[in-house]
Amino acid sequence: MADTQAPTSGLNSRYLNAADLRRLRNVFFTSRRIMEGMYAGRHVSPMRGHSTEFSDYRPYMPGDEITDIDWKVFGRSDKLVVKLFEHHSDMTVNLVLDASASMAYTGTDELSERRRSKKDAGRSKTQALSNSKYDHACRLAAAIAFMTSKQQDKVSLAIAQQGLHQFARPLGTFSHLTQLLRFMETTQPDGRADLPDTLRQVASMTGRRGVLIVLSDLLDDFEQTLSALGAFTHRGNEVILFHILHADELKLPDLGQCQFVDSETQEKLRLNIDDVQAAYQRKIKAFTDKWSHACKGRGIDYNLVSTSTPSIVALEYYLFARGTMV
Repeated sequence: MADTQAPTSGLNSRYLNAADLRRLRNVFFTSRRIMEGMYAGRHVSPMRGHSTEFSDYRPYMPGDEITDIDWKVFGRSDKLVVKLFEHHSDMTVNLVLDASASMAYTGTDELSERRRSKKDAGRSKTQALSNSKYDHACRLAAAIAFMTSKQQDKVSLAIAQQGLHQFARPLGTFSHLTQLLRFMETTQPDGRADLPDTLRQVASMTGRRGVLIVLSDLLDDFEQTLSALGAFTHRGNEVILFHILHADELKLPDLGQCQFVDSETQEKLRLNIDDVQAAYQRKIKAFTDKWSHACKGRGIDYNLVSTSTPSIVALEYYLFARGTMV
């Protein structure tokens, strides 16, 4: 029996808690491109009716249907397990997570920062980050990884930091999901992402057709990143891009005179926000529009996500728009 120990700690973690699991119980993730291509009809119902051939057990977890529990096993062992059946789909989801220094941005609320500093005294810098762009991206990635594993599909994780920093090959077990969550939690955003190089390395290790999901603030080379993404679409992959930006980046906060510090280069600039607010709004809109239009023209699913919207809510909005909510 695989995964005989319930992954309680791993599935009630910083980026995926019990409330999230309950909320995602009837939410499925499927690929548009695979359903329309060579695997048409094989991935319509990821949880029910796909086979009558028993395959394995896994521990019961919040969000599972009570009727899926094998009560005979419970009577013999006092353990709650759910039956798994042979899965006739072949979807692989490859997650690419930006862990650059810019993703560590948490906002400009000085009072919250002081309170957080006191609360997190003695903890590592990684643990202290709680509302950064990186955390937002991790919560989205964790939810997608959970849904993929729940469907018995495979999921991989690549962390982009100075190129490919860490890679977990695609698997579909809950112990693997626990490992992915641990990678996210122990990674500290730092340096540059070098997203184009990361994507090229991931492409060389994921030869089969599947779904590529990139979660990044896209503060990298535009042309090279777009070219690297295009390599996946040319090979028949569906590419989904979550453009993660902090609410402060989408609209500069009203702070008057202040100093800006580049998180990756440490370059400093002092100015009055009122003097640049209008020009900045034009620039940020041009930036997001440029990505949106470029992706649309290449068959890439572009999604702008603000940290002001809770990750699970943003994911539900996206899946509802895709028509995959149940």
